[in-house]
Amino acid sequence: MSTKSLHIGTITEAFGVTGRYLRERHTVGEIAVYGGSAILLQFPWRKATEDVDALFREPEAAVKDAAAYAAAKLELPDGWLNDAVGAFTAETESDGFFLLYGDYPKGGETGLRVFLAKPEYLCAMKLKAVSRSSYDDKDFNDLVELASAAGITSETALRDLFSSFFPGEKIDPVAAARIPEAIGAVQRRMKP
Repeated sequence: MSTKSLHIGTITEAFGVTGRYLRERHTVGEIAVYGGSAILLQFPWRKATEDVDALFREPEAAVKDAAAYAAAKLELPDGWLNDAVGAFTAETESDGFFLLYGDYPKGGETGLRVFLAKPEYLCAMKLKAVSRSSYDDKDFNDLVELASAAGITSETALRDLFSSFFPGEKIDPVAAARIPEAIGAVQRRMKP
């Protein structure tokens, strides 16, 4: 199936179908959502995403089955909910890195609990991601938007934020070289 842009309504509908599938099997699944979809669900400046980057908490197999069911029912791409984000996540994640977005389906018993990476964590992850090329420099633009939203206005603050989520990990040289550019863009946005 071809790539299809996902909007908030489509994503939340898919969460509902996934949750109903799990609930009907007397299961409660959990996912942690990252990347563009976590941004989309928290900020009005992101209008769509290509997929939902998520890590599946227990029971992983049941959540994957439920996501496949939702893809078929809603005619979504097979990989609408995927776990390819692992390369950009912290080695050890705390519950404090996330906020509860919602329980699905709405009303009645829960089948799926959805958590979103907090904006600060997303910002640190985007700094990690700018070490690679992205279409239209999307990761860099997301980094600037997230740093602005978090009130990060200095190179030191951005480096410290990265270290708080990725302790002991060095910032990739390509990403480090873009920090001044990102902070410059943040500061220009804040000028009247």
